[in-house]
Amino acid sequence: MTAPLPDAIDTRLDRMLAGMEWELQRSRRSRVTDGATATLLRDAAGFVFLHDGRASVRTTTGCWTAVAAGDLVLVPRPGDLTVRGEDGADVTAVVFAGAPARPRDEGTLPPALVARAFGPAEPGMATLVRGMECGWSTVGGRVRSGDTVICSRIATTIAVTAVRMWVEQQPAGTDRWLASALDPRIARALHAIHTDPARPWTVAEMAREATMSRAVFAARFAEVVGRTPADYLAATRVDAGRALLADGSATVAEVAHRVGYRSELGFARAFRRESGMSPSRWRSSVRSSPAP
Repeated sequence: MTAPLPDAIDTRLDRMLAGMEWELQRSRRSRVTDGATATLLRDAAGFVFLHDGRASVRTTTGCWTAVAAGDLVLVPRPGDLTVRGEDGADVTAVVFAGAPARPRDEGTLPPALVARAFGPAEPGMATLVRGMECGWSTVGGRVRSGDTVICSRIATTIAVTAVRMWVEQQPAGTDRWLASALDPRIARALHAIHTDPARPWTVAEMAREATMSRAVFAARFAEVVGRTPADYLAATRVDAGRALLADGSATVAEVAHRVGYRSELGFARAFRRESGMSPSRWRSSVRSSPAP
């Protein structure tokens, strides 16, 4: 059983979840053949729930992550999510029409988050997912009026519940993460950094995104995020570099340029600080490792 969050964190979490609301575009249940891949979310927010079997999931900026029956994977803002089937993966994919009503909330979430054992922990939510064939229910051969509104509210409830579970499953540091999620100025800067990590950012430019003075921004950013703006930017660029190194044939120098470094050496230094190894060695280890 997950331990309850402290009262102070509960309050902030309530405020954050209250600001999230998605509009459903479509949903569909399907099987992903063993070994096959399917991009179930393409430039869209949404979630994928695994009813049976096993699978691996990957966003455009991440590596393969193993998921099991009962897990739910939420993509809180527009992006791609590819699923690779294993052991008869039976999934429901729900696609949202856009981002939540308050972009500052979803902007600080990762590109994808996994709520482990969501089905067993939230059986009521799992039942709602199993019933989601929204957009295809008909009366006399016609789509029923109200489906979009009703199913959007159901989908939002499921997604918000998944965010709560994901927060509860995080290691130490959740308090700091929630603080950043609820600071609209810092969230604007974080969203801008993640949207365009290759931009030649300075602390002053980040502060302008947050509509704050440079000194106040730097202090507030370190307080709520736990890293200096420069350190956070480097980590974000390294994350983007990992995806390019794992998925493409670009050289390390090309990857360095694409994620915002002027030199291969600068990228390699940042990569080693974050990963403990050089970019070339990391790519070799990923390519030589068996798929999850």
